[in-house]
Amino acid sequence: MSDVSDAAWHPLRIVPYGAVLHVPAGWEALPPVPANGPEILRATGGPGRSLIVFKVPARDPAGTAPGDLTAAQVADVAQEKLAAHGYGDFTRTEVRFAGVPGVALDFVTRNSKGTVVYRTREYFAVRGNAAFVLGMGSATWEEHLPLIEQIAGRFELAE
Repeated sequence: MSDVSDAAWHPLRIVPYGAVLHVPAGWEALPPVPANGPEILRATGGPGRSLIVFKVPARDPAGTAPGDLTAAQVADVAQEKLAAHGYGDFTRTEVRFAGVPGVALDFVTRNSKGTVVYRTREYFAVRGNAAFVLGMGSATWEEHLPLIEQIAGRFELAE
């Protein structure tokens, strides 16, 4: 998949949360699905191209960690929850996301035969006591990974 030129991107402003998601032309925002929990935006660029943005507390629910959690600690909590739902093969990378040090967490979905059918990456960034999570996945990972990385590279946390 080739790079999308800068002129072909447009912002989706998530005003109440101080975030801006830039997506390629032709993508559209969808309303959040309450069953997904702390979801604040979904967007799609057509079949097989979708993303989701969450805002979650960056406070330790058990109260054992002082202050706000780091992006890595928020990713730890997410990984525990994802593993409990059957996702696996977790890998993580330290990245810059939303202009701050963050974490990219990759994982897979397997079918009943154990074959990987979908790969997902979630990016984590923390601002104050809130963590922002951008999740995108694909059944054709190698094809969509460059676009996933471009969208993540343009995600902003506005002041």
